[in-house]
Amino acid sequence: MDRNEFMAQLERLLKDIPENDRKDALEWYQDYFDEAGPENETNVIQELGSPGKVASSIMAGMGNRGDQGEFTETGYQDQRFKERLQTPMKRRAERKGKRSGSWALIIILIVFASPMLLGIGGGVLGVIVGVIGALIGAVASVLAAIVAFVVGGVGGVTAGIAQCFVHPGNGLVWIGSGMVSLAVGMLLIILF
Repeated sequence: MDRNEFMAQLERLLKDIPENDRKDALEWYQDYFDEAGPENETNVIQELGSPGKVASSIMAGMGNRGDQGEFTETGYQDQRFKERLQTPMKRRAERKGKRSGSWALIIILIVFASPMLLGIGGGVLGVIVGVIGALIGAVASVLAAIVAFVVGGVGGVTAGIAQCFVHPGNGLVWIGSGMVSLAVGMLLIILF
């Protein structure tokens, strides 16, 4: 017998008790199976006994409510049952309460910390954008320097050749400075 068969038989056997009590009982046993997990299903069925035994125990409790247990939010409270049968529902109720409180605390923390988080986030974003801008500026300045040295070198050599016909000494100085400028431009290209 598996869990589904057990619960189906229990539901059939409890058809004569009031609807609310039947729903409470079935829900409690479903929760008990859920808490135990699928791997312990067989152990739970052996521990509970037959569905007929469970149903008769529930109906016996219904006939004499003053001395017997009842279904509550934390499980079926009945002294005839072992404490261990009641603990899964108690643990579940305790966990449920803890979860809702922790979510409320997280939401309150986010609301009160958001101005600080936005300030820190904006600062970090500003630093990142600044570093990227500085890198782009450095690359652009190196490229501009390369272009300036190469163009200046070509211009110096050209002007020096033209000056050689009029003033040969000045022309050689212009050609030499143009070559130095071209050499620096080529060196920057290689390094870049």
